[in-house]
Amino acid sequence: MDRFEAREWIVRRVDPSDGRYTLATLTDSGRQKVVDSAPGHVAQVRRLVFDPLAAAQRRHLGAALSGVAETVRREATGGPTA
Repeated sequence: MDRFEAREWIVRRVDPSDGRYTLATLTDSGRQKVVDSAPGHVAQVRRLVFDPLAAAQRRHLGAALSGVAETVRREATGGPTA
């Protein structure tokens, strides 16, 4: 985070509701860095994670990650957990 802040990609401030926490917010230049970096990041993840997998492995990974995503959604919305 220090490097991001030095490059003016984020700003940090104390959480007004709980001073024990620090909030980091993307600046406009930080958002632009994300936009500019996304295509290369996606290509790298595809090459390293998905391309080595067989079709059946990709389907199993998709099913497993769907379960994880559902749990995260429930937690984020305060819904019941399994």
